[in-house]
Amino acid sequence: MNSATRPLVFATLTILMWGLWGFFGKLALDRRMAPTSIFLVEALTNAVLALPLVLFVLYRQSAPASQSTVNIYGFLSGAVLAVGLLSYYLALEHAKASVIVPLTASYPIVATLLSYAFLGERPSFAQWVGVILVVIGGALLLAGPTK
Repeated sequence: MNSATRPLVFATLTILMWGLWGFFGKLALDRRMAPTSIFLVEALTNAVLALPLVLFVLYRQSAPASQSTVNIYGFLSGAVLAVGLLSYYLALEHAKASVIVPLTASYPIVATLLSYAFLGERPSFAQWVGVILVVIGGALLLAGPTK
């Protein structure tokens, strides 16, 4: 896989996996699994699956792990992901997956605005139009019944 297609392949895989994640989460809720139980099972599953992946990445990494930089932002990323995941299941428990899953998928708007304000990133005009269309899409999702 060349360096030009690699991001597209991984982005496509991410979209597929996250779509399945939302679908299976709703199935678990529909079969009476509590949101907190789903959250805990996912945390445990991630811990078990992450160890081999981390070891593989460290093995393939050119710099030793001891030279890797660890900072507060990595921990903050994990913390807000955990809180967001739990709130996601609490929302999904009481509404349609066809509304909540795409609505929560509008989270890149937050990252885009923060990146603009604090990282100096400047999206193109077409990219801003995309952000606006996502906002419009969210409003349309909320225009109908959610339950």
